[in-house]
Amino acid sequence: MVLNGYNVGTSGEKWGKAMFFIGTYNHNLDEKNRVTLPSKLREKLGPTVYITLGLDKCLAIYPEETFVEIASNLSKASSLENDNRGYKRTFFANSYECDVDKQGRIQLSKELCDKCQVKKDVVIIGVDDHVEIWDKEAFKQMSEVNDSNYESNASKIHYGE
Repeated sequence: MVLNGYNVGTSGEKWGKAMFFIGTYNHNLDEKNRVTLPSKLREKLGPTVYITLGLDKCLAIYPEETFVEIASNLSKASSLENDNRGYKRTFFANSYECDVDKQGRIQLSKELCDKCQVKKDVVIIGVDDHVEIWDKEAFKQMSEVNDSNYESNASKIHYGE
């Protein structure tokens, strides 16, 4: 859905049918690789989330409806093309369904944490239609680069369809 020139997703309550995630939160993984989701993000994510390998070495967390939409769109990409096959294999092989427990925690896969070098101290951020979990040091480095390129990147964004 496009709202005022922004692609904002397709579900949620506060803005009619638009939903997006915002904010930055510092958290820690417990000894069982669980992390508590911030309540503001948890409310929008719902009771079941999908966790997958994100881009730039982070974990991506999607609400069920958004993940199903992404998976449906990926299913339309031809598996006869090598790049499509490779991306689909990596995306689906590194995705799993996870229920948020009564304390608001999710269980992170050790394999995905290892791939993304996510350790004990993490940063959880809202990013439009999903949530990302970053290793604290990796987030700091990425953030420094993105902050220094903020204005330059803004001039390159294309809004609309």
